[in-house]
Amino acid sequence: MKRRTLLALPSLLVARAHAQTPYPSKPIHIVVSVSAGGSIDTIARSIGEALSQRIGQPVVIENRPGANGNIAAASVARAAPDGYTLLATGGSALNLNPFLYRDLPFDPIKSFAPITLTARTNFILVVHPKLGVDSVEAFVALAKAHPKTLNYGSAGSGSLIHIATELFNTTAGIETNHVPYKGLAPAVNDLLAGQIDFMFDSATTMSHIQAGRLKALAVIGPNPLPALPQLKTLADHGINGVEVASGWHALFAPAGTPAEIIDRLAAALQPILASAAIRERVISIGAEPASCTPGQLAQILVKDLERLQPVVKRTGASLD
Repeated sequence: MKRRTLLALPSLLVARAHAQTPYPSKPIHIVVSVSAGGSIDTIARSIGEALSQRIGQPVVIENRPGANGNIAAASVARAAPDGYTLLATGGSALNLNPFLYRDLPFDPIKSFAPITLTARTNFILVVHPKLGVDSVEAFVALAKAHPKTLNYGSAGSGSLIHIATELFNTTAGIETNHVPYKGLAPAVNDLLAGQIDFMFDSATTMSHIQAGRLKALAVIGPNPLPALPQLKTLADHGINGVEVASGWHALFAPAGTPAEIIDRLAAALQPILASAAIRERVISIGAEPASCTPGQLAQILVKDLERLQPVVKRTGASLD
């Protein structure tokens, strides 16, 4: 018995030493669900730099785009729940994909531990100037007068922009044609060229709006957009309920990550997200500054899943 106890002692000491190692004691990896250069990536890099300075450890950004965010989300879901691998993603990977794919390699609720929102996206309704409309009311009247003739672009079938536009069409009582693209950039290019007539954009068209090449009519809401405060929300124009398709960016850890690590990360991130530098960076790319507690983010995700399921079902969108 004594010999067994002595043999077990070294492993026991190692386990205790490991358990007592302060967090964080090595680099943190943030897996980003999109390619470098997008708003999710830009915000993640800005936050990562500030977080590294605050916690005294490197924060490494890893871009793993593809499958509407599924590749990045699945890799984090499989990662060790030790606080050293985090997911930076837009909401659609978790609140839309469950209704667009028959088989997901993760569960949006059970596979992740929420940390905080990092921004909100507020889609802008933009039209080509050739339409000659200067208001939401004029645009809706034009679409009703010419049903099924106006074309809109999206970042792809089943994308949040696709869902948002179909919800807008239904609520406004208009019929338009969907033209899916492989990402926002080609859709914006065709809108600039007049190949399509309108779209909801997550602010990549900001410079074109300011230069007069495109006309912005409203934002999806629920709040005005700080970068374009003159634009009213769709609800202000009497088109209610479309704000359910507004987006967000957030950070998650793998499920099972100790609560004390989640709380440590959340506490470190709150002053970063509230700082003038990060807020200005978020606004500069057409998003809204945002943050929340882990519990609040969990509630946001649950409510999104409840509200978006019937919307996706109504559109018939599928990515299988």
